[in-house]
Amino acid sequence: MSFLVAVAGKGGVGKSTISALLVRMLSEEGITLAVDADPNSNLGQKLGVDVPGTIGEVREGLLSKQGQPPRDMSKQEYLRLKLREILAEGDTFDLLTMGRPEGPGCYCYVNNLLRVFVDQLMNGYDHVIIDNEAGMEHLSRRTARGMDLLLLVTDPTAVGVTTAKRLSDLAEELGLKVDRKVLLINGVRRRKEEVAEKLGASSGLEFFLLHEDDGVREAASIGIPLGGDEILAEELRGIMPRLFPSSRQR
Repeated sequence: MSFLVAVAGKGGVGKSTISALLVRMLSEEGITLAVDADPNSNLGQKLGVDVPGTIGEVREGLLSKQGQPPRDMSKQEYLRLKLREILAEGDTFDLLTMGRPEGPGCYCYVNNLLRVFVDQLMNGYDHVIIDNEAGMEHLSRRTARGMDLLLLVTDPTAVGVTTAKRLSDLAEELGLKVDRKVLLINGVRRRKEEVAEKLGASSGLEFFLLHEDDGVREAASIGIPLGGDEILAEELRGIMPRLFPSSRQR
C-alpha cells in the first residue's frame, strides 16, 4: 500500500513548489507518483517534466464521437489505455495531470471508472503526492482512498492560517479520511519566526516553519524546474523524518 499525501492551500503560498520538492526527495526512497490536481497544472514545469495529456482531455475525448473506443475495445479498456498514455513516466517518479474540471453533461460513469483506475494506479507506488486546487471538494470525487498525511500550506499571515484551518475543517465536512494533518507555514522571514510560531500555535494544528527562499522565487519567475538544492529544499529535507516517520514500513 502506498503512502498517500495531499498538499492543499490557497493560491500563491507555494504548495506546488513544496509538492515538487517532496516528490524529488521521496523518489530517493522509492518510485513516487506525483498527481497534479490543480487546474493551473504547473507541477510538471516545476519538476521539469513534459505533460503528454490530462485526465480532463481523456474524459472530454470519450464523450465526443472522435474519442470513442474501437469496436473491439470496451470503454474500460480504452480508459485504461488512455490513462497510461497521459502518464509522464520517469526513472524515479511519474506524473499524472488531472487538468480542467468537468464541463456540462453527465460524467458520472466516466468519473467513476477513472476513480477506480487512479486508485489502482496509486497502489503501484511507494509514495503518492497530490498537489490540490485551493479547495478540496474534488478529493472526494477523484479518489476513494484515504490520506495518510494532509499538508496544509500557508503564508505567515493570520488570513492564511485561518484559511488553512478552514481547509482542515473542510476535510472533515467532506468525510475525507485523514490520518494526520500538518500545517506548513511557508515564506517566513528571518527574525520573524516568533510571530510565525504564534500564528502556528493559534491554528491548533501540528506545524513547521519554512523560511522564504529567493532561489525558489527566481526559479518561478523565469519558469525553470526546481533543482532540489534550494534553501527551502534543505529545510524540507530536515523535517522529512518527522513528516514521514513510518512511510518506509508501508
